[in-house]
Amino acid sequence: MKILALDFDGVIVDSVLDSLFVGHNAYLRLYGPGKKKYFGGELFTFENWEETKKQYREEIKYYRALRPYIRGATDYGLIQKLIEENKSIKNQEEFDNYRKTVKFDFEDYEKEFYKERERLQNIDYRAWFNLSPPYPQVIEGIKKLLEEETKIVIATSNRRKAIARSFTLEYFGFTIEPEGILDRRYGEDKSEQMKQIVKLYNVKFEEIYFVDDQVNHLIQTRLLGVKVLLAGWSYATKAQKEEAQKQDILVIEREEDFYIIIKNALMK
Repeated sequence: MKILALDFDGVIVDSVLDSLFVGHNAYLRLYGPGKKKYFGGELFTFENWEETKKQYREEIKYYRALRPYIRGATDYGLIQKLIEENKSIKNQEEFDNYRKTVKFDFEDYEKEFYKERERLQNIDYRAWFNLSPPYPQVIEGIKKLLEEETKIVIATSNRRKAIARSFTLEYFGFTIEPEGILDRRYGEDKSEQMKQIVKLYNVKFEEIYFVDDQVNHLIQTRLLGVKVLLAGWSYATKAQKEEAQKQDILVIEREEDFYIIIKNALMK
């Protein structure tokens, strides 16, 4: 049996605005507005969100530019800190070095981040869902693959309970059961999730096809024998795509190519 493992953020959905919304609020709740009071130093709400996006276009643009370097939830807090400090980051190496040297309450921020996301989902799940619009042609491709009886699992750094409701007919229009969502409990290193897939479904690493938008995750998991593909339609930078090509990792450039490339890969 072959298994298709898909990352969530940056592969199935564009979650930039969700991570900004939740991450900003979590940062403010933990540290306060700070001296510079970026984004006005106020919490985002569903009611003020549309006006906020108009008012802070440049800040949001910079946030998007930093998003490709994210590997886990704590990094969303680092982006908030970088914006507050008006620091320039040009590549993954600079971001990783900043992460190693900065003074930051990673554990407390992570707890606050997921607490805030849960609070927002309890207020209005549909409004939260709309912060992370799905890539439509990826969704259609997943539907076709499921109809063709492809086994699909989700390998994410997110929390299962935060996204499980999205994998229903009401939201994505297809169903993946909660047990098919391998989340951050298995570690933010995706290799641990691949190992869990092997245990759960009694398959070999070589029978897993994994799509992620973060090339470092793919390099890690390929060492196990997993077949890996880079989602080029979302956050991957030019440098990350070039690194993937150097590593002989297939890049799916456009979301409209998702279905046919995955189908052909699974047929080999």
